[in-house]
Amino acid sequence: MEDIEIIKRIQRGDIEAYAVLVEKYHRQLLNFIYRITGDEKSVEDIGQEVFLSVYQSLQRFDASRGTPFSAWLFIIARNRCISQIRDRRGKATIPIDDIPDMPAPLQSAELRLIEAERQQALLRALDQLPEPYKSTILGSLRGDSIERMARVEGVSLGTVKSRLFRAREKIKMILGNMRRQGI
Repeated sequence: MEDIEIIKRIQRGDIEAYAVLVEKYHRQLLNFIYRITGDEKSVEDIGQEVFLSVYQSLQRFDASRGTPFSAWLFIIARNRCISQIRDRRGKATIPIDDIPDMPAPLQSAELRLIEAERQQALLRALDQLPEPYKSTILGSLRGDSIERMARVEGVSLGTVKSRLFRAREKIKMILGNMRRQGI
């Protein structure tokens, strides 16, 4: 079942459809959260917070704007991770003077924050991609095989490979333009 069909069912009050959506994205979301935070202990908690936030905001999700649900989900997750990193940084339980080599963990959190900002720029670049490049690159980011993408989109393997190449080139160009503009 496609995301848009599931979302429409949820928007009509079908809670079981929400369970389908959670099951579909749960593993990817937790991996994404771990890559940003690097904190195994808080991955599940953040994941639950993200899914709760998605559920509470789903009535406002409008697929007609062209943003895929998965991109919207991961933007919410990224924002929650950034908040978590900022919160953690501000809540030291041991006096800083008592912690040897404090810059290393702080650097690590800052690096994760920088990575999260890079991912935000990537998501903005993805939003600027025209179809069919956007759907093809999103399929690749989800981990779909080239064969599956070709089957779903009804095109040849060569077409999918070409779209992936062109999408990556367009993303590089968009990110380069964003850097030059200071965005």
